[in-house]
Amino acid sequence: MIDELFFMREERVMVTGDAMPSVRRFGRRQAIGVGAGGAFAALLVACGASSEPAAPAKPAATTAPVTATTAPAATKAPAAEPTKATVAAASAPKGFANPNLIVSVDWLKQHASDAGLRIIDARPAADYEKGHLPGAVNLPVVETFDPAQAKNLPDTKEKLEALFGQKGIANASRVVIYDNGKETPAARLFWTLEYAGHTNVAVLDGGLKAWGGSTSTDPVSAPAATFVSKLDPSKLPTKGQCALAIGDPTKVVLDARSPAEFRGEDVRTKFGGHIPGAINIEWTENFGSATQLREPEALTALYEAKGVKKDKEVYALCQTGQRSSVSYLVLRLLGYPKVGNYAGSWVEWGNDEATPKTQGA
Repeated sequence: MIDELFFMREERVMVTGDAMPSVRRFGRRQAIGVGAGGAFAALLVACGASSEPAAPAKPAATTAPVTATTAPAATKAPAAEPTKATVAAASAPKGFANPNLIVSVDWLKQHASDAGLRIIDARPAADYEKGHLPGAVNLPVVETFDPAQAKNLPDTKEKLEALFGQKGIANASRVVIYDNGKETPAARLFWTLEYAGHTNVAVLDGGLKAWGGSTSTDPVSAPAATFVSKLDPSKLPTKGQCALAIGDPTKVVLDARSPAEFRGEDVRTKFGGHIPGAINIEWTENFGSATQLREPEALTALYEAKGVKKDKEVYALCQTGQRSSVSYLVLRLLGYPKVGNYAGSWVEWGNDEATPKTQGA
């Protein structure tokens, strides 16, 4: 009976993430939808989720070729396959608890030709064609969305397996993903691969704008590979789980949207505001002055000061699950053991009359 009530009341109207938002102003803090004839109780039923269309910037103009890197050790076997241990030892800024999840530009320039390494450009095809990293295969992040879903959910297990295999990603591949830098596509694809069970994936810190080396306009096709996924539901929390997190001291709902969206002033769905008790840390706060992430110590201080601590289970959200994927990536880097990306995000929550919502800071 609860299942029937939930699905009868669920809002079916799709509102695009950041396209042409409408704006409403609220002069006071208020809560909406706590009652609704008991419909909120139906949120205890597990629900679906979605993601957020990105608007990546154009890549920087091609620069002069990079100078030769230092020679490898004399005893090094040719084209050795990278491992998590070797990547963690030299790839990332010091201080991250999980340094294997990010690589530096210097590391990638030295290891771009390593056997087993697959470089993935997560930007739209039009951007890829204007210039990309040498050897990079284009996998626009939107190709991982399920076209049958109204809110850009990750595609089915079978379709993700086929897509990743087509792009040359095998279960044994070391995958490095990039976008222009200070964007969302690379982080969203990183999260999708982890959701699909791939444990050897990283992002390029700073993206294409930090590269500073030669680029190519030649398309790259990778040999087909076999990818067998093992979906991890803990990476994809549902609307029902976020509802249960309200008032639970062991869980945190992390809202990566702008403060105006969080307060309910910038409204892009049927209702504005935020999930009661949610903590607002806008996704852009993870970056320094350029396109690279802030130092680990600064990021740790940012999250802990707001109450997002490692002993909590964290559900990140935004409008449609792309900005929050950056928050997901950062928390994974910092070593948070329980973090997921609520891909349904506000486009799902804010269109449902039964969900509780709060306006104000």
